[in-house]
Amino acid sequence: MLPDGSLPPSLGGVFVEWAQRSLVHGEGDLLGQPYRVPTWGKRAAYRILEFDPERLVMVGDVVACAYVVKRALLVMPKGSAKTEFVAALMLFLLAGPSLPTPDGPAMRRSPNIPVAAGSWDQADKLFGLAATNMAKGTADSPAPLAGYVDCFDSEIQLKEGGGKLYRVAAVAGTNDGGLPTAGAADEIHEWTGRKERVHLVLFQGMEKRANCLEINITTPDDADPESLLGRMVADADKIATGELDDPSFYYLHYGTDPARQVTNADGSINPDLLFEALCDATPADWLSDDDLRARADSLIRKRYPLHEIRRYWLGAFARGGGHWLPESAWEQRLHPEGLRQPPDGTKVVVAFDGSYRRDSTVLWGCTLDGHLFEIGAWERPADAGPDWKVPRGEVKAAMTAAGKRWRIVEIAPDPPGWADEIEQWEAEFGDVVVEFPTNQATRMAPACTRFYAAVAGGDADDVAIPITHDGSAVLARHLRNCVTKNKPGGEVVTKEYLDSPRKIDAAIAAIVAYDRACWHAMNASPTNRAPVLW
Repeated sequence: MLPDGSLPPSLGGVFVEWAQRSLVHGEGDLLGQPYRVPTWGKRAAYRILEFDPERLVMVGDVVACAYVVKRALLVMPKGSAKTEFVAALMLFLLAGPSLPTPDGPAMRRSPNIPVAAGSWDQADKLFGLAATNMAKGTADSPAPLAGYVDCFDSEIQLKEGGGKLYRVAAVAGTNDGGLPTAGAADEIHEWTGRKERVHLVLFQGMEKRANCLEINITTPDDADPESLLGRMVADADKIATGELDDPSFYYLHYGTDPARQVTNADGSINPDLLFEALCDATPADWLSDDDLRARADSLIRKRYPLHEIRRYWLGAFARGGGHWLPESAWEQRLHPEGLRQPPDGTKVVVAFDGSYRRDSTVLWGCTLDGHLFEIGAWERPADAGPDWKVPRGEVKAAMTAAGKRWRIVEIAPDPPGWADEIEQWEAEFGDVVVEFPTNQATRMAPACTRFYAAVAGGDADDVAIPITHDGSAVLARHLRNCVTKNKPGGEVVTKEYLDSPRKIDAAIAAIVAYDRACWHAMNASPTNRAPVLW
C-alpha cells in the first residue's frame, strides 16, 4: 500500500494485454497458440508491476515512477505454468512498455535480462522451451513479437534500441553478473553451494540501476533455513506476521500444509483426501475436477512416495519431524480482546531462555490466569557478523523494568551461560528466582504436555488454566519450528536437528512460563516462594 493506505497503480494490466497480443504458448498442447495469462498470473503481475507515482527515479535520462516490488518469490506445485508465466514477464520487460512514467508506460532502453537456472537442462527449459518459443513461435504460427527480436541459441536481442535476454546456468559459475535490469531464477531450491554465489553475482548489479526486478520461482523443498530459498521463505514469514516491513519483497505461495491428512489409518493414500488437497493446492484453474481426480488416481497408481506428492503436487514445505501443534490451534488462542501485556501490578511468572551468540534470548511472561505475553526478544540477525552478541545490558534492563511494572511471583531462568545475571536477579528479586533446567526431560515433558493440552484442547485434567496470548509473531514462529522427541522422561519439544537455525527459544520460555503459572494458580503461597515440583 501507499502511505495514504491506497493501492498503488500497476502495469499488470498492460502486461496482460501486451503478452496476449504479442506472444504464443511454448512447448506443450498449446504450442503456437496465442498466449493466455493464467488467472493466478494476472494477480501476480498486478502486484509485481505496482509503482509509486509520487516516487520518481531517473532511468537513464528518463524520469520514471519507482516500482514498489524489487524482488519476488513464486512457490507453487508442478503443472502451474509458472515457468511460462515468468518467461512472458521477462519478455515484457525486454520488449514491452514496462517502464512506468508520469506520461504513461514506455519501453526501457537497453534492458539486460538474465534468465537462469541451477542446471543447463533447467536453463534451457526456461529460455529455450519457453522464452524463445513464445517470442518466435513456430513456422506455422509465428509469434507477433518475432518481427521485433532476433532469437539465437542462448540469447534474444531487440532488433532496434539495444537490449537482450540471455540464458545462464548456475552450474557453470560466473564471475560477472553485468548490470541487469531484471532477471529470473528458476527452481531456486537447487541453488545451493557454489550456485548460491552465482545468484548473488547475477543480481547484485541491480543495485546500480533503477527500477529493477528480480523474480525467483520454485517448487517447494524442505526449506533449509541456511539455503537461499530458506532465507527467502523466512523473510516472507516475518513479513506475513508483521515482524518485517518490506513492501519491496513479494511472496506468492500456492500449496497445502505439510501435515494435511491425505492418508488412511493404515498409512495408505486416500484418493478422496488427495483429490481435495489437489483442489486446494493448485492454481491451475484450467484443470477440471475430473482432471484433478485423474491426477490423484495416477499418483496413487504409480506409487509416488508421499513426501514427493506433498512437495511436487501439493506445494508443501515438508520439514523434518513435522509440526508440534495442530494447524491453526495457536491462532485460535489469541486473547479475545486483543490484550497485549497485563495491567501494572498483575501477578506474573517470568521465564527466561538465554543464548550468548547463536540462538535467541527471550523473556516471556504469563499471568496466573494463563495469558502469555512477550517482555523481550533478542534474535541474532540473519546478516550478523561473527562478532554479534546478545545485548546483555538490554536483557537485564528489561527484567528490571518488568519487576517494577508487575508483581513477579517467580522468575524461571534456564541457567546455562547466564550465571552472573541469575545471581544479580536473585539479589534484586529475592527467592522468587528458581532455575528451570529445560534440558531435564523429567521437568520439560510434563510442561510440554500441559501446554499442548491447553492449546490443542486435550484432556480436561491436563488443562490447569486456559491459555491466551498477545499475538506475538516471534512466539508464533518459534512454535511452528518445534518438533517433538521422545526421551526417557517423556515427549519434549526440540529443534528439528541440533544446529538448525530455526529458533524455538520463545516457545521454550512460553512453555516454562505457562507451566509455572499453572503451579502458582493452583498453589497460592503467602511467601511467593516457588517450590520445585520435580
